[in-house]
Amino acid sequence: MASDSSSPPSSPEVKKDKTSKKRKTDLTEIEVDVNLPEPPSKKAKRLLKKGKSLPAKPKSVDEGSNSDSDTPKTDKTKKEKKERSPYGIWIGNLRFTVTKPELKQWFVDNSGGTITLDDITRVHLPTAKPTSAPGAGPKNPTENRGFAYVDFATFEANVAAIALSETEWYRRKVLIKDAKSFEGRPEKKEEPAPVDLTNGAKSSTAATTATPASTSTKVFVGNLSFQVTEDDLREHFHKCGPIRWVKVATFEDTGKCKGYGWVNFETADAAQWAVKGFVKVKETIDTVEDFMDVDEKEEDKADDGTEKQAEEKDGNDEEKEEKPKKKAVPKEEPRVKTRKWWVNQLLGRTLKIELAEDDQTRYQKRFRGKGAAQRREQNGAGGEGVAEVKEKKVWVPMKERRMEAKGAKFHQDINVARLTGAVVAPAGKKTTFE
Repeated sequence: MASDSSSPPSSPEVKKDKTSKKRKTDLTEIEVDVNLPEPPSKKAKRLLKKGKSLPAKPKSVDEGSNSDSDTPKTDKTKKEKKERSPYGIWIGNLRFTVTKPELKQWFVDNSGGTITLDDITRVHLPTAKPTSAPGAGPKNPTENRGFAYVDFATFEANVAAIALSETEWYRRKVLIKDAKSFEGRPEKKEEPAPVDLTNGAKSSTAATTATPASTSTKVFVGNLSFQVTEDDLREHFHKCGPIRWVKVATFEDTGKCKGYGWVNFETADAAQWAVKGFVKVKETIDTVEDFMDVDEKEEDKADDGTEKQAEEKDGNDEEKEEKPKKKAVPKEEPRVKTRKWWVNQLLGRTLKIELAEDDQTRYQKRFRGKGAAQRREQNGAGGEGVAEVKEKKVWVPMKERRMEAKGAKFHQDINVARLTGAVVAPAGKKTTFE
């Protein structure tokens, strides 16, 4: 018994369960040759069956790293690609079917040997989008937009190319000028300053140094709904600027809108914004304090005040001197953003907004006749204070007007009328013979 107790306990052997239902995975290793091409996918097989070309396969990360390691790019090669020749020309009035090789050959043939193919370093020929509708047969070849940019390697080739301006090619006189020359380009119009709504007051346009394109302040608004009123129109355009008056044409019997009206602004910039169909508005970005109630703000201020009082009571004068003073945290200035406020639609209808004639111009056209403005300009500058000369109309009896229309000749002397047999001019008196 002692020997049994002294001997160490033997470790129990784990018996394998021969009745296990788990499937044993005895897989054989598969050898794959990496150098062989990748088999086509189902999508690639469908494209090949339809006779279409396969799309370019994107490179993996490993392939990209290998290619970078094999052919490292230096800064010099990048700069060489970005740099362009300083000598270039712009050529316009081209035929829409001209191609880049034809353009190069034309410069070589017409320059008298000054320009060679090696001198032309770059040709940029912008093309237009294809116009053929889908399903309308074969697409037409893409056409150029009628102009191109050509760069040359030498200054002499650039001058020789500019000298070919006004040369006829395909029954068109091409126009050639330096690519850096912008003569003849229309000046860009400066748009008015955005409307400032940060103060929360009524909208008012900022004063601009540049003179507006037009001084008219009245705008015609068309394609209005029949339910539109003057208040709706005023509320719709109040973002553009201050408004003098609003007029909506209405029917006499129903009082509904006829579909058009006028808006008169106080400034010409506001009218320009309305014609554009939108106005740029400056607005402040809301912060957390803007969403807090008044009571919460007062509680925060009260808590700050009580904390300061407790610190003053507990602290001594010496401790106060030792402690550094806290710097006052400056208040953050409200951030402002500029966005577009659209005014080209009202009640689901796209408005027709145009600059209208000034009241004075409209009055002169309507009541002073066609030549009234010309007569005022001839008499004086602007026609201010110049009295217009009106021709006095002489009253002519109806009988005389009828006789003049028939071509009859009148004589004032009755004796001459008797001898010649002409008609006596009527004097407005009735003569009776007894």
